[in-house]
Amino acid sequence: MLNQYLDWYNMVEEVLKSDVVNAKEYRDVKRVVVVGMGGSGIVGDFLSVIAQNYSNIPLITFKDFYVPKGFVDSNTFVLSISYSGNTLETVAATLQLLKRGIPVGVVASGGELVDIARRFGLPYVVVRSGLAPRSAMPLMLVASIKLLNSCGMEVVPQDTLRSSISILRDTDHAKKIGDELADFLENSKMPLIVATSKYSSLAIRFKNELNENAKMPVKIEIIPELFHNDIVGWERFHADDKAIVIDSDVEYEKMLLNFYADYLKDIGFTIYYLKLSGNIIERLLFGSLVAGIASVRIAEKLGFDPLQTRSIVKYKEFLKKYREDILKNILG
Repeated sequence: MLNQYLDWYNMVEEVLKSDVVNAKEYRDVKRVVVVGMGGSGIVGDFLSVIAQNYSNIPLITFKDFYVPKGFVDSNTFVLSISYSGNTLETVAATLQLLKRGIPVGVVASGGELVDIARRFGLPYVVVRSGLAPRSAMPLMLVASIKLLNSCGMEVVPQDTLRSSISILRDTDHAKKIGDELADFLENSKMPLIVATSKYSSLAIRFKNELNENAKMPVKIEIIPELFHNDIVGWERFHADDKAIVIDSDVEYEKMLLNFYADYLKDIGFTIYYLKLSGNIIERLLFGSLVAGIASVRIAEKLGFDPLQTRSIVKYKEFLKKYREDILKNILG
């Protein structure tokens, strides 16, 4: 699985050359809503923070079997993302939205979502199949940006995107940091990941990678919100565990991160300060690459198969059994 992460740059280059099928301009779009789960849902989280930095169109993510009526209207475009194309939550939400007459675009490697896109003439991008969904994240991200840009909703300029993905070439640096983090976290009981609001999606990505690849529970705390709740929860504990503090490019946020890192040291945490550089896209991509490498290395050290996710399989078997009941309940 490690090779899938290390091949991210080539995968993304491949997506940049792919076509957006049924591309057309959507006028008067004032909001984009992304529906997706897991490794596809995190793409929506990344798109949201990227759009905050480069676009005038607000972009939000909703991760469920449905999208509330108040989230969408005639000026909304919905992007449905599922690597397999068969994620029931995303399929159900997509069918519900189409029933309401909301414009939808699709990014997937195949499956039911691509069939729906073809049937309804929706814009869609098909990405390479055969990967673990979490390791397909950058393909889904770039394909999503390409689809939105091609349909008149520019998330980020194409030249900025192209220059930013070059950071994925630096696999030697990513492996060095990933190996350091694997050694750091190997014996952690429940590591803590701290980030600012701007980089909360990267903290979530780190958590998800450690959950799925390393079978490791993780706690996330976000600055400045943590100063109004989480910090008090540590008052009666001596933690004796590990924390990753994700760097920020905002000066006052660095001060807050340093303050909290010192606080955590005082209650028993050992700190790894993850330094990142570049624009928001470069930081998200490189940080995700490091998280992938580190989580696979931990799995190797502890004797786990990073590809195996038995609990998720069990959940999908449950959904398969009750699929028709769920769809009937959602679609009426």
